Amino acid sequence: MSVPPADSRPSEAELLAKAKAGDFEAFADLCEPCRKSVCSYLAASGLADPADAEDVFMDAMLRARRALDAFQGGSSFSTWLAAIARNLALDRRRAAAAHPLASLDAAPDPDSPTPEPRLSTDESFPNPSAAPAPHEALDAETRAEIVRRALEALPGKTREAVVLFYLEQRPYTEIATILDIPIGTVMSRLHNGRKRLEQLLRPHLQDLR
Repeated sequence: MSVPPADSRPSEAELLAKAKAGDFEAFADLCEPCRKSVCSYLAASGLADPADAEDVFMDAMLRARRALDAFQGGSSFSTWLAAIARNLALDRRRAAAAHPLASLDAAPDPDSPTPEPRLSTDESFPNPSAAPAPHEALDAETRAEIVRRALEALPGKTREAVVLFYLEQRPYTEIATILDIPIGTVMSRLHNGRKRLEQLLRPHLQDLR
């Protein structure tokens, strides 16, 4: 069956109206395009382990479903959903900190591979479908690890802003909404994040070429 052209597909406003009227399929169509971006943001920001990010996203979907009538379209649906997921991830972290013994079973496997952080939400970049040559794969793995460690070294709030802007390519207004801060604070965190990343990555410039 052929896929309908993009301009014939329901708009976000149309899907939202149907979802508010009780159409679960329309609600799913609103949420599904957000899945990769939100999970990537949660994992790269350190808000959730990569293995837990999907669970947080599913919980965010449930909460969004219950609160759908309250969504008035002040931001895009994806921005609203990302903000809900962030708050849920923060709640989980606070709960884990309050009950450290209960969180031991959820500790990540140290031998499990860490997924490469995405540098774009575009499916064609930077993860091409063709497998790279072995030496190229090693170089890409090394670069990804260097970037991942640099991101982990950033303060949590700065790291979130950097991930949302550079990895998820969200504009200032969306970042401000997700993080619930003024745009000026977003710009300040990005400025500080850039300076810190430059310092952290300077010894590895040869590896990143």
